[in-house]
Amino acid sequence: MSTPPTEPLSYQHLGFDDVRQWLADETAGDTVRVQFQNLQPGESLPEINNRFMRIAEIAALMDFSNSFHIRHYNDLHEVLRLLALDGSTLYPDNLMAIFNVLEQSRNLQKTYENSIPQEDSVWKDTFEKIGPLLQLEKDIQRVIGPDGEVQDTASSTLSSLRRKLRKSGGLVRTRMNNLVKQYGDHGYLNEGQAGIKGGRLVLPVLSTYKHQVKGVIQDMSNTGTTTFIEPFEIIELNNQIKTIEIEEQQEVQRILRELTARLHAHHHTIKQNYEMLQELDFHMALAKFGKTFACNIPTLSTRGEFKLKSARNPRLALQRKVVPLDLTMESQVTTLIVTGPNAGGKTVALKTIGLLTIMANAGVPIPAAEGSVVPFVDMIFADIGDQQSLVDDLSTFSAHIGSIISILKNTTSRSLVLLDELGTGTDPAEGAALARAILEALSEKGTKTVATTHLGDLKVFAHEAAEVMNGAMEFDQQGLKPTYKFQAGVPGSSYGFEISKRLGLSEKILGVARGYIGWARDSMEKLLRSLEAERVSLSGLKSDNTDLQRELKMKQKRMDSALQSVQKAERKADRDAAKKAGQIISDARQTVEKVIRQIRESQAGKENIKEVRGTLDAVESRLEQVIEQTEEPLKLEKLAQEDITQGMTVTVLSLDQLGTVMEAPIKGKTLVEVDGKRLRVPVEWLGKGPQAKREEKSQSGTVVNVSNRQGSSYTLDLRGFRAEAAMEELGRFIDQAVLSNLSLMQIIHGKGTGVIKKVVHEVLDKHSAVKSKRLGGLDEGGAGITFVELK
Repeated sequence: MSTPPTEPLSYQHLGFDDVRQWLADETAGDTVRVQFQNLQPGESLPEINNRFMRIAEIAALMDFSNSFHIRHYNDLHEVLRLLALDGSTLYPDNLMAIFNVLEQSRNLQKTYENSIPQEDSVWKDTFEKIGPLLQLEKDIQRVIGPDGEVQDTASSTLSSLRRKLRKSGGLVRTRMNNLVKQYGDHGYLNEGQAGIKGGRLVLPVLSTYKHQVKGVIQDMSNTGTTTFIEPFEIIELNNQIKTIEIEEQQEVQRILRELTARLHAHHHTIKQNYEMLQELDFHMALAKFGKTFACNIPTLSTRGEFKLKSARNPRLALQRKVVPLDLTMESQVTTLIVTGPNAGGKTVALKTIGLLTIMANAGVPIPAAEGSVVPFVDMIFADIGDQQSLVDDLSTFSAHIGSIISILKNTTSRSLVLLDELGTGTDPAEGAALARAILEALSEKGTKTVATTHLGDLKVFAHEAAEVMNGAMEFDQQGLKPTYKFQAGVPGSSYGFEISKRLGLSEKILGVARGYIGWARDSMEKLLRSLEAERVSLSGLKSDNTDLQRELKMKQKRMDSALQSVQKAERKADRDAAKKAGQIISDARQTVEKVIRQIRESQAGKENIKEVRGTLDAVESRLEQVIEQTEEPLKLEKLAQEDITQGMTVTVLSLDQLGTVMEAPIKGKTLVEVDGKRLRVPVEWLGKGPQAKREEKSQSGTVVNVSNRQGSSYTLDLRGFRAEAAMEELGRFIDQAVLSNLSLMQIIHGKGTGVIKKVVHEVLDKHSAVKSKRLGGLDEGGAGITFVELK
């Protein structure tokens, strides 16, 4: 993105200088700090998009590990220049600066690798370029101590020299203390302790006694009263110390030179690590800025779309809670005209649009919700605020026109223009005409323009022109105060009279003013206020409808979840039942086989046969119990009072038995006969009973299939019978079967409440003609039918 002539001023007006300084403050290195202070929007869309991807991945790494951060590091450009020279020597602080870079780059690479990056990671190549130099780090730590000085342990020679220095220094101090005491006792000294002159220990001798102390005069006080003498016996010791110090410095230089030579061999890797650290520092600062201001990465559009979601101006967000801006401008809309009352937020909205556009085009995350879209522009022009110039003798209007002339000359179809209070500073009619002409000229170029104004003619222009859109800052008509919410597609009233009244202007003056404004203008303002009130009402209804739809969706999700849980439980129950039935059948089969084996092996006497029959009866009883447990229970439905009629069969839910209605319900109760007893029960106790075929019962309850004994069977259907009637019918049925010389018969008693089945089994167990009985298998009717074998 190229920079227009007014770039510094427009950036200052829009607040981008503050953004650049915030980013600079987030950096760890001075060179990156300067880079942010000079940050400009980019010219390459792929490069900006790549930066956004890098920021997103860096933010994820910061969330992955708290250790993924960068401490302060020094500028290494000059150090690396020296390191590139063969035979150069770096000082301890230079070596520690290199150590800091090597350690941090290595740790960052390790954290990145531990995060298990994706194959398409945009940082993969960057981190692969980092070359860990762990041995050099150890060498630097071995040589340079935490205080930044060469350590005694850097070499055995250095360690020995420093021991000698400490020993010689101790001797000098001991001997000097003795001399101070000796000459002090004689009154020769001006002070009670030794001093240092020219780096050598001296005695402060009174000048009148200077001949009493043997030594070399090193200095004299300004008044001449004190002579500083270095005693002869101390000179030799000081010379020894000086010699050792020179040897120590030579050894330190040798150590530093050798260490620098080892670093020199890895100059390229060190430089590459430093450059990678700077790149990480740059993107990490952008990521930290994004977290501080709750930013998201926008989409840059080459077609000129604007879609700001919950956008906030970062400058205001630091000072107070701000009302977020929601704005949508399609590609075909070139111009947005924002109207509304003074102090309603028009200029803030304009600056927010401009600042976020600059930030996005500079590759900086913007404080807006995810999904925001910002146009990719080549230049941004802004004419905002009072531009009156006393130096150039220009009025506000002249300054605005001069700025607009420059804008018209330099804009392209990919530019963004921001115009505040367009058309003001001159006659309203002329100002509106000029403003419309300027907007039309920009629109013809395809330039994206956002302008604020109070001129009513521009509201009409925005309504009529296809490529121009109205927008308004919402105003609370009841509270007579702005809400700072942007509303797209509608013009806004200036609310000048209402605001003036709230501020205390007399009703008399307001009445006169209303008379001057003219009928047409007054009608338009009233219409705008009416439309605003209607829009607020519709917005409330829309919000209520949205809440209702959200609630319905949540209930639907809960119902779907509950249904899935029930279906899952049913499938589990089916699997458990199948496993249980399979195990019982397997056990029964093993028991039967064992019984058969016992019969074959024994003489099959009466006692054996009786025992076998007992075993088989136990197996049959268990299988019957399982079948009953796995049968689906009868689903009963309660009856309404109007559905109950005399003579109908019902289920008395509280008793779990069938009964017959003896009379129509009266006052919520009815008379029901159950097992020969009549009860008056509430209607809500009654449920639907099985369908009884009374007409068939009156004819016959039996069906004869075949005439010969082998394989012949009788079928008796007792469904719908009362217990007493079922007993009588079953007795007649058995007698008829015996007379017909049949061996098998089947009794259909149904599942229901189980009462009829219980009666049938009691009769069969007591009847002398019955040899055996069993419930039907799963493919024979289950527990709803009993098969009987006659003797």
